[in-house]
Amino acid sequence: MKTHHSTRLFGLLAAAALASCASPPDSTRMPVSATIRPDTAAPVSGRGDRSSSGRLFDAVNAYRLSQGAQAVQRHAGLDRLAQAHCEYLRQNRGTFSLYGKNVSHFGFDGRAMMAREHYQMSSVSENVAAANHPGSDSSAVIVQLWKNSRDHHKNMTDDWTYSGMGIVVDSDGMIFATQLFATKNNSQMTLRDRMNSF
Repeated sequence: MKTHHSTRLFGLLAAAALASCASPPDSTRMPVSATIRPDTAAPVSGRGDRSSSGRLFDAVNAYRLSQGAQAVQRHAGLDRLAQAHCEYLRQNRGTFSLYGKNVSHFGFDGRAMMAREHYQMSSVSENVAAANHPGSDSSAVIVQLWKNSRDHHKNMTDDWTYSGMGIVVDSDGMIFATQLFATKNNSQMTLRDRMNSF
């Protein structure tokens, strides 16, 4: 799980925490701005979207509602950021030294910056997952993976307004999923919740 807030203090704390993490080799680096067009399209709804990402989006919203959280609204710009990260995960699978060999939050700061600058989001958080041959109900498998992780579960149930979803399926059936959660107004989350998200 990764979270980004626009407050300067939070940025300094995050920079200090990230400085201690190992970076992936240069060969896995992919400039965020080179792969994503930051069109400022209006948010879109996930209802009726029967694609893999639409089914996963609906499954996360159903879980949010079951936990007393409000449903998030799908956002086309966040979808593009999440989809590009899934493609990056597919292209670089097996090369990550942190968080498991097939997933990484590498480049999250860039995605958060683009969400802030192009879509006026003030807080952004991210869930990633990889599942090998999850069967016909891949959405349930991925939601269960996130439910089993304290930090990912927190993202799924926190007070977010918007979300973007990306899914890529590799040729061997490995599924990579990224969900970005965002809000345009920090006042929707208490200071304590924002501090706990680091």
